[in-house]
Amino acid sequence: MTIQLVSVSSKGQIAIPVSYRKALSIKEGSQLVIYSDGENIILKPVELPSEDKLSAALAKAREYAEKEGLTEDDIKKAISESRKARKELALAGGKRKEN
Repeated sequence: MTIQLVSVSSKGQIAIPVSYRKALSIKEGSQLVIYSDGENIILKPVELPSEDKLSAALAKAREYAEKEGLTEDDIKKAISESRKARKELALAGGKRKEN
């Protein structure tokens, strides 16, 4: 791991050094996700799936749901419960509740 110092511009921008851009294949127009743990900032390159890959994943998920006998309501309920749990976890400062 290498460390380089960068400066923040008056517009809040930073320049990612060439060595990092080359190593991570970051080009003009590349998308990055940014997140922070309150102390550190992390930039991660993301590549959105192609329409074909997305369609294939959706077909596989539908096949699995059908095989397991899951209904659309079952899926909606699971998503709602997951979102609620994630929100509670975030509000608790990322600490999971002990059972």
